[in-house]
Amino acid sequence: MSAFNTFRPDEGREDGMLMERSSGEEGRSRPADDFVVNYFNYFTEVEEHFARRRGKHLLLSTLDWAMIETWKDMGIPLHVVLRAVDRVFDAYEARPRSRRINSILYCQQEVMACFQEYQHARIGAREESDGAPPPFSREMVLEYLEHGRTNLQRLAQQRREPELAPLREAIARVIGRLTALLEDVQAAQEVDFETLERELVRLEKLLYDALLQGLSEEHVAEVRREGERQLKEYRKRMDDELYEQTLRNYVAKRLREQYGLPRLSLFYL
Repeated sequence: MSAFNTFRPDEGREDGMLMERSSGEEGRSRPADDFVVNYFNYFTEVEEHFARRRGKHLLLSTLDWAMIETWKDMGIPLHVVLRAVDRVFDAYEARPRSRRINSILYCQQEVMACFQEYQHARIGAREESDGAPPPFSREMVLEYLEHGRTNLQRLAQQRREPELAPLREAIARVIGRLTALLEDVQAAQEVDFETLERELVRLEKLLYDALLQGLSEEHVAEVRREGERQLKEYRKRMDDELYEQTLRNYVAKRLREQYGLPRLSLFYL
């Protein structure tokens, strides 16, 4: 199959919106287990596994969601997180306590310990990237991108506040880019999901940065203080980098929820 027939969103574009991949990145692929199996459906798998081990479904909080996204952003494979959840519940069940495990944050220390073990085990290991099945069908991706475009069109019509003018401008740009992506995915013989995901994450960041331009510093600070209050119980067990990343993810999720800003990453498909 020729490269022409493989969909790569960052190739063949003249709009200047994408940076060209460096020669060092070209040809370097992430291990199949780290990207395909352990990236897509990451949140759903963690949530469902946590609920199974807990024995009773619990609606995860915004803070729990932020913690899971932090693990994803750090590149912690799904199977490592699930192993850590199992260890936490195995230890809990060996010495039952009156207080139930009611938050995914209870597992964060064990997740980091398991990730360190995983990294040590991977040193010198051969990475294999071939043979992994496509994570989604073309139809699923097309429907998802169309849904995101429709939601953004609706949001631009609803949010007419003068201070949100930068957001509306960004929405117009992103809608145009999503339209181009829809055409590319439809025409491609093979979809490069990893490249598509990088572009969608870039568009998400463009929208979020535009949203922040229209918000007062005090409003953003209040949401951050809200996150700090919820993280207070776990702060001592988190290193500074993990704490700050989780807090940033919390703030971003809360602000997106408040203003109805949709996610575009395939992580949410």
